Amino acid sequence: MNIKTVLDNVNAIKEIADSIQNIELKSIIVDLKEQVLELKEENLNLKEKLSKQEDFNMIFEDNKYWNTNENNVKDGPYCPACWDNNKKTIRFNEAKMSFHCPVCKNTVSKNLDRPNVAISI
Repeated sequence: MNIKTVLDNVNAIKEIADSIQNIELKSIIVDLKEQVLELKEENLNLKEKLSKQEDFNMIFEDNKYWNTNENNVKDGPYCPACWDNNKKTIRFNEAKMSFHCPVCKNTVSKNLDRPNVAISI
């Protein structure tokens, strides 16, 4: 069932309520119509959000995520905590010896003498 069918049904019910002059029923139907429209908008927003997440080709390397395109060009680095927990692409801020997430405060060492180590604060 699609939203248009639901709205058509709500409008048909509203016409019946109009014909029998039931104000309380008409009020409930108007509220129902508003709720259906809100659900439609929420559904579109969720579909758009999901579509954006599917556009990412994230790879995990050196305790950071990188987004790669069809030519294997890397973009990033992105916070692994934010991506793993919420699928949010939060770009790390780079410091002299580490990378820092501005949202969750995750820190990843940039020490070249040893492998990167993730540190949660």
